[in-house]
Amino acid sequence: MTLDFLTLYIVILLNSLTVSVIWAAIAASYRSLEAARYWLASCLIIVVGGAVLAIQGNAGALGPAVVGNGIVIFGFFQMWIGVRRFFGLASGQRIAIALTAASVVCMLIFAGNDRARSIVYAASQAVPMALGIAALLRQRPYASGRYIAAFAMAVGIAGHATTSISNVMVMTGHMEFEAFYRLASFTLLCTIFSAVVWNFGFAVMTIERLRGEVAALAEHDELTGLPNRRKFNDRMEQEDSRARRSGHGYSLLVIDVDKFKGINDGFGHVAGDRALTHAATILASALRKDDMLARLGGDEFCLLLPETNAEQALEVGRKLADTLRRNPLQWKGQRIAITLSIGVAEWSAEHGNSFEALMTQADAALYRVKDGGRDGIAASQARPRLSLAKG
Repeated sequence: MTLDFLTLYIVILLNSLTVSVIWAAIAASYRSLEAARYWLASCLIIVVGGAVLAIQGNAGALGPAVVGNGIVIFGFFQMWIGVRRFFGLASGQRIAIALTAASVVCMLIFAGNDRARSIVYAASQAVPMALGIAALLRQRPYASGRYIAAFAMAVGIAGHATTSISNVMVMTGHMEFEAFYRLASFTLLCTIFSAVVWNFGFAVMTIERLRGEVAALAEHDELTGLPNRRKFNDRMEQEDSRARRSGHGYSLLVIDVDKFKGINDGFGHVAGDRALTHAATILASALRKDDMLARLGGDEFCLLLPETNAEQALEVGRKLADTLRRNPLQWKGQRIAITLSIGVAEWSAEHGNSFEALMTQADAALYRVKDGGRDGIAASQARPRLSLAKG
C-alpha cells in the first residue's frame, strides 16, 4: 500500500487544526501559561504550512514545497520555544528565525535536486525536535509529560533520519524511487502522529503543573505566600512525631500583629495587606532552613523552631520583633510602625505534651502579652522561670 503525499499534507493540516482547538482552549482558560500560546502558534503555523504543501499536490512544485516546508519548520521551532517558556527559559526566537531562514536558503540552493531538498526538509524539521528533547530532559519536574513528549520527538527524528538515509540511497542508486516513495510516505505519517503524541505530552505537563499549583494554593496563604494552617498542622504533626522518637524538643511561637485593625481603619485595607506581607517578609528572612513560619489567618502567624528550647525561642522572638520594629512599613510617604505580641511554648520529653496542648499554651502566653500592653514576648506558664519580657 502507498500513501500519496497530497493526502498526507491534508492530514497534517487537519491534525494540526484539531490540536490547535485544544491549545486555544487551554491558552484562553490559563492566560498565565505562556507556553500554551507558543504551542497554539506552532499548530496554527503548521496548519498554514500544510495548506501550502497541499497546493503542490503529488507533483512537488518547487514554490509551494519550499514555502510550505519553511512554514512547517518555523512552526516546529515555535514548539521548541514553547518548551523553553514552559520552564521559564529565554524564548530563543532569534535562533528559530535564523535557522528557518537558513533552511529555506538551503532548499533554494538545491532547487534542482528533489532528493537533496528532501534531506534539507527532514534535517531542518529534526533540529527543533532535537532541541526540544534536550530542553525537556534537562528539566526535573513533570516527568510523565516530559518523557511522553521527548519519546514522541525521538520517534519523529527517527522518521526523518530514515527519510534522509533513503534519499541518499536513491541518489546513489541503492534504492528504487518507488520503494523510496512508499517508505517516505510512511515516515511522514510517523512524524505527523508523533507530533500529536508530543502535544499530548505537553498537555500532560500542563495538567501536572496546574495540579501542583492547586496543591500549593491549598497549602499556602494567597496573600503572603507562607504555608497556611493546614500545611502548618501537617508539619507540626511530623515534628511532634520526630521529637517523640528522638527526645529532642522544639518550640512554638504564636505571633500577632499589634493593633492591626487600627492599620486597616487608619490607612485602608490595602495598607493592612501590605503590613501583613511586610511582616511576613521580615520574619521569614531571618529564619533557619528547617524553621517554618505560617500565617494561620488574619493577623496571626505561627513559627515552629525545631531543636530549640524555650530560652532560645524567646531570644529568636525578641530579635524578630526588634528587626520588624526597626523596619517600619513605608506607605505612601508615611511610616507605619509594626510591633508584635508573641507567645512561646516548648515541647520537651519531660512534659511530653501534644502539639495541640502546645498551641494552647503558646496562645495563653500571647494573651498575657496582650493583657500587659502588647509589643512583647512571653513563655508559657508551664515554664514559670521564663516570665513576661518586653521586646
